[in-house]
Amino acid sequence: MEVGNSNLNSNVLEELFLRLPLKSLGRFKSVSKEWKSILESKWFVERHLSLAKSRPNILLAYHCDCGVSTSILNGLQHFLWSLEFVYLHCDATRPSMSYDGLVCFPKAELVDVVNPSTGQLRRFHCPSLLNPCPNSAKFHEESWTTYFPGYCAMGFGRDSVKGCYKVVRIFRNPNYCDILDVNTGEWRKLWKPSRYKVDVGRKSTCVDGSIYWLRIHVSGSIYTILALDLHLEEFRAVPRPPLPKGIVFEAQIVNINDRLAIAMPVSHPLHQYELEIWSMDSHKETWSKTHSISLASLGMVEYSRSFTPVILSNQGDVVFSDNNNYLFKYISETDTLHSLPDDICVISPYVENFIPLPAQQ
Repeated sequence: MEVGNSNLNSNVLEELFLRLPLKSLGRFKSVSKEWKSILESKWFVERHLSLAKSRPNILLAYHCDCGVSTSILNGLQHFLWSLEFVYLHCDATRPSMSYDGLVCFPKAELVDVVNPSTGQLRRFHCPSLLNPCPNSAKFHEESWTTYFPGYCAMGFGRDSVKGCYKVVRIFRNPNYCDILDVNTGEWRKLWKPSRYKVDVGRKSTCVDGSIYWLRIHVSGSIYTILALDLHLEEFRAVPRPPLPKGIVFEAQIVNINDRLAIAMPVSHPLHQYELEIWSMDSHKETWSKTHSISLASLGMVEYSRSFTPVILSNQGDVVFSDNNNYLFKYISETDTLHSLPDDICVISPYVENFIPLPAQQ
């Protein structure tokens, strides 16, 4: 194929590249300088990501502690429910965070950021933990808990203005936290007003350039939502949904189709349970209940399970996982719940991401 220099040819190439598998695109960079320029342009990378988001799959952890770098296991992909399940070779016992196809694995002294699509892995050394909590007995393992190294709250997301990814650690020290810019590899101290508190054992989520944490007070009757704008690097309180029955500790804050959402089991008369999903309009910061999914077929008798939505389809179907690593799909048209009884570890929705990670610092 002859490579031309006209704008028309470049536009045609871009459209063709957007329809090809990511593995092919990686090889095409060596064909010519023009092709490499197109594939590495910010415009192409962003559009490729936008298209990938319209057809998300699910990333699963395949546990292995062999010490080999984290990578996609090509031989273990399979299809179910019109979705592709992609397996990531990693230590599944380690807690993780993900956003837009990148996965972050924190350790006590290191943070690994992985792009499973391109196979890139970058390792960042961390500053010493502030006021670490060596006595783990004070932290109770519940269905909703996820403890990161040093028992600090963490977040991972993308600055929607500059496009860079950032990692956040919030300590017991009420006034400071650490923030890592993945592009530069630099950690900085960030001021956090002491009135803004988070639950150490509760996972965060990133939506539209902000990381969100849900905090439920000991009584269970009061809860708050804290946000960190990753561009301005400023904290703020977020309006809460008007939950008629209040909130339970098993509630999870999640990103569903680029909208902030809260998912939690709710008890009804005769001990029937439903999974309620409340979603926020980010512009008006108003909430509405989008789903009430019956959990009767799961035989729940008490608040003993937490549920995390993974994918919401255009038809209103919901794929979600529970704390026992079971995966479910709710079919809205028939109001039925189907399960995949397999010992898996769901990491996140998976989208092919062509965004290159910076060179190792």
